[in-house]
Order: sequence, then C-alpha cells, then structure tokens
Amino acid sequence: MTKLAHRARWWVVPVVVAMAAAGCSRSSSKSSSTSTSSGSSAASGDFGTLKAVCGPGSAKGATDQGVTDTSIRVGTMADPGATAQPGLDQELFDAADAFVGWCNAAGGILGRKLQLDKWDSKLTEVAARMIQACAVDFALIGNGEGLDGTGVDQRVKCKLPEFPAYDVSAAAVSAPMTVPAIPNPRDVSLATGAFRMLNKYDPAATEHFGLLSSQFQSINDQGKKDRAAAELEGWKVVYYDELPLVVDNWRPYAQNVQTKNVQAFLMESAPGQVAPAYKAMQELGYVPKYSILQPNVYDPSLISDAGTALDQGQVYVTAYINPFETAAQHPATKLYIDNLNKYVNGAKPKELGVNATSSWLLWAQSVKACGSHVTRQCVLDHANGVTNWDGGGLHAPFNPGNGPNAGGDCFVLLHATSKGFAVDTKITKPNNGIFNCDPANEVRLQGFPRT
Repeated sequence: MTKLAHRARWWVVPVVVAMAAAGCSRSSSKSSSTSTSSGSSAASGDFGTLKAVCGPGSAKGATDQGVTDTSIRVGTMADPGATAQPGLDQELFDAADAFVGWCNAAGGILGRKLQLDKWDSKLTEVAARMIQACAVDFALIGNGEGLDGTGVDQRVKCKLPEFPAYDVSAAAVSAPMTVPAIPNPRDVSLATGAFRMLNKYDPAATEHFGLLSSQFQSINDQGKKDRAAAELEGWKVVYYDELPLVVDNWRPYAQNVQTKNVQAFLMESAPGQVAPAYKAMQELGYVPKYSILQPNVYDPSLISDAGTALDQGQVYVTAYINPFETAAQHPATKLYIDNLNKYVNGAKPKELGVNATSSWLLWAQSVKACGSHVTRQCVLDHANGVTNWDGGGLHAPFNPGNGPNAGGDCFVLLHATSKGFAVDTKITKPNNGIFNCDPANEVRLQGFPRT
C-alpha cells in the first residue's frame, strides 16, 4: 500500500500538460461577465463523496475583491482563440460553465451565486488577460495556459490566487498563491510510473527512446522533466527534437523516428498535433512499438483524428482519473459528464476538464469553510491544508498545492486504438483498483528544485 493510499485508500493531475485538445471556441478575449441562471435551489449540492459543496445559506459581506452579499466573481482562463491551434483547452471553459451552472442551481456557495469571467488568452496573450482578471476577479479557477509562464508576474503582483487545472512552466508551477488540485511538481514527472513499468515490461524497447519536445519554454520545461525521469528509469535516448508551435510537415519528424529506430516514444503536445504525427509515421510504415503520451491526450479527438494509425503500435496515455468509459461505476465522473450535457450542450468530457472540475471543487469547499469571512487568504489557507484529495471520486488521491508535500503516486495507462480507450493492466500492473500506486512512481529529480 502506498503512502497516499494508506492515508486515504484512494487518491490528484498534471499532469499537467503542455497544451490541450482542440474544440469549438465559445468565448472572446474579453470577459464574458455573465452569471449563470440559478435553476432550482433545491438541487443537490453533493459531488460524489463531497457533501453539500454548493447550496443555500446566509453568508454575507463584501469581504474581498469580487465578493458581495449575494455573489462571488471569479474567472478562468484558457487558449481556445489561439490562431495556431483553434479550440485549445476549450474543455477548461466547458468545465467552468458546467460547474458554475450546477453550483448556482444548487444555491451557490452558502447562498452566494457565482459570476463567471472567461478570459481567452489565445496562447500568446496571457499577460494582457491576466491584467484584466486582476482588476475584477476574486480568483482564477480551473484555468490553464499553454504559455503560462508569461502571466506569472502580473498575477503575483496583483495578488490574484489561482486554482489551476494545470501549470506547465517552472515559473508557474512554483509561483505563490497557486493551489492546483492535481499538482505537477517542478521536480517530479507525472509519467515516472509509466516509465518505470514499461522498462520492467520490455527493457529492450526502452533502450531506443525518442522524445519530441517543444521550442517554447513552458512546454520545454515539462519535456526536460519527462526526459530526466525516463533516463532515471533506465530509458536510453536515441532521438530528441523540439517542435515549433506550428508544424506544416510531419514527415521529417516521422522519418527521424524511423531512422533512429525509436521503439519507446514520448511527445509533448496536444491531440491536434499528436494525430498528424502518427498519420505521418503510418504513411512511412513505421510506428514505435510503444508510445507513452501525456494525460491531456485522453481526448476523443485523438481517436477520431488519428484513426488506424493508433493500431500500428501500442499507444498509451498516462492518466490518474477514473476513465469516462467507467462513469456508471463512479458517481463523481458521471456527474461531471451529466453537467456538461446539461449546461454546455453536450460538450465532450476530457482529461483536463476533470482537472479543472477538481480545482473548482477544491476552491468551492475552501470558500464554504470560510463562511462569511471569504477572503483570498482564508480560502488559500484552507485549500493548502487539504491532503488526499480525489475530487469526490474523480481521480486518484493527490496532495494539492505546490508545496514540498504536493503530488501523488498513482497512475493508470489507457490503451488508445482506433476503437477508443481501454484500461491497460499488462503494463500498469494495478494494485489499487485500476491504478498502480507506489512511492516509486513519485521520484524527486536531481537538478530540478521543488520550489
């Protein structure tokens, strides 16, 4: 039994990720400044095992920026308007709309309704949107920006807390006033468990490791961690390259993968780039024997876009959530999907949407704990004291935040084929439900400071 499983018997993400999946943009770079209608105040405010997260009450007081007797104004941020990758991280906006709609229908948080601002940072406008959020919002929640390091200074200067869906750059991961429900520590790769178990399963393949990272610093930071973790687990690099933001021709990269005889492959990117990379490899007739992809690639668009290219090798996505395919057995996962159907016109469930929802729940629970004394510091203090957080059953347990104890040691591999995703057992070797939970999955990397 792992150190986290011993305390909680269950488990939060990261992963984090570099950048996320494509979808339809539903927002502009300006604040939406809209309040979701309240719906029935009698609606249940339970979320999985979390009881009465939202509901009626008598909390009052204009206690901090964005807080009134009747409402709390909050924001989220993502990159759906990115020209290079339209729809990037749309699932973060979808998760925000779904949570706010659900929470307000239940009565708000102790009676205070949530007013949501959606800030479209368009990948390259993080700093400008952060300045706008600083002027009006109590906090940012469930946010994630592919180039998040470019907005840290503005957020810290205005003392705007964030409960992100993910942080990716070293600067964002270690910044003050950030409490991710699923942390991505600076000195830990969330893929360590997958690297460890694949090396045990087929050590000959991991002697031929290929990595496609990125030229952009935020994503490059993640790639450095993953490479270090893979090498620590015995993988040997035979091919390494860094992708530009936009790739017009994937064939040269596919040829390099083939020429270097890459058999264990990792790519730091979103489904919109992963799919054409695999199609290019399929056209050459060479796909690596194994692929370990980031959690954000657990996305239906990967299946539809890559198709049979996924069947040429064994493609796995590292995950720590209860898969959507098993939602009937997991009430919190089912509620996340039901809320998307009800409040966001049936938007597709995605890994990063779960990350965002978990952060919304952590924030809401902390706000409720502050009662009428809702200040930024009170909410941060409560959230930073939470351990063994599983989002009401959305995912394996994590210790939230970015402090020395943040992180989690559980993972599961999801096998991606043209038919969809399926839980893997042969490499994962689960020992806690579908998850492999072991302290060896959370190794501190030398040369990567924790904070």
